[in-house]
Formats: sequence, C-alpha cells, structure tokens
Amino acid sequence: MKPSSIIKILIKAVVLPMIAMFMLNKWNLCGYITFIPEDYRFEAGLALYMAILEAVAEFIEYFIAKANATIACTFYTDERREDRHAKPTIQMSDSSMGIASVWCHIILDGNYKILSGTEICLDIPQWFSAQLDANSSLDQNNHQIKWDVSTLLPEHDNKKDVHTETRMKISFIRNNENDASIVLEPTIKKRFGFGLEFETNGITIQNMG
Repeated sequence: MKPSSIIKILIKAVVLPMIAMFMLNKWNLCGYITFIPEDYRFEAGLALYMAILEAVAEFIEYFIAKANATIACTFYTDERREDRHAKPTIQMSDSSMGIASVWCHIILDGNYKILSGTEICLDIPQWFSAQLDANSSLDQNNHQIKWDVSTLLPEHDNKKDVHTETRMKISFIRNNENDASIVLEPTIKKRFGFGLEFETNGITIQNMG
C-alpha cells in the first residue's frame, strides 16, 4: 500500500472524527433543530459534522490530485503480457549474439506543467551499451539513457491535465564476454520538487559469457 493511501486512511479514520468531536463539543448544530429528539441530537450532530468534514476532505483531495502528476515506467519482455509488479530478466549470450531486448511502456498522467519539466534517466554500466531506433524519443549520453518527458507529451494547454502513453523497444549490446548481472531502475529529474509520483518495476540484465 502506498504511503499516500495510508495517510488518507488515517485522516479519515482518526483525524476527521477527532475534529468532529471537538466541533461538536463547542457547538452542536443539531441542538437547535427541534424536530430531532433530544436523545438523538448528539449522534445527529456527529453524523452531520462527519459528513461536512468528509466533503471538505474530498474537495481538497480533488484539487491536490489536479495539481499532481504520475509517471509509470514498466519494462516487459513479452508483448502479450505486461506486469508492472514483476521485474523482467534479459540475457545477453552467445546464442543471442550478445544482444538482448526489452519493451518499455511509459504512462504519463496528470498536471501537464509538472510532467513537461521532468526527465527519466536510466544509468547503464560500461560492460554494455544501448541501441536506440533512429526515431526513438530516447537520448544516450555518457552511459545514461534519458527520456525528455516533454517530447512524449502531445500539444496541450499546460493549464490542463493530460493522459498519454508510449511504448518503445530498447536493445542492449554487450561490450565484453565476462559474466555479470545488474538490476537497473530508472530515476527521475524534475523541475518541481513536489507533486510528482514515479512508479517502475526495473529490469535485471545479465551477461552470460
């Protein structure tokens, strides 16, 4: 469970009832409604305050979500089956002529301005290099593969939300025949220090000499 989900649960289960009780002890709105029996005014007041607070919380959550963005970067090897919870393994071996390939699925969702100021970076070791298509949106420099997210976004009003997806195939070519293995996970560089959530499953790359 994500930390943000845990915080939401705690707020709704603990914080909101405490605030409702505090407000109820200060002033019970239902205490002045005569058609509610006196014995039930406390329960009615508590239910009313909880409803108001939950509505306010939902309102705040909605506007926070509108100001946030999410990037999901999923690696997979089978075009027919993509699992963002599984970490795929690819091998560069003699039988594959020292080449291994993986698919990458990137989903961009949320605030356009936050997304456009972000880069996805994947550092690779010296014992292999990446082969990119000529029309790829990737850039490789100094053993780092980089996605400029702004190039993946459609033309859009930067005051609105956006949802877009892209898939690409990345091939890795070994530079030596020494046995080696590494787990790679991309990271993000962002212009804004808040409001962006990044999800990835990573990939295991093996060199079988």
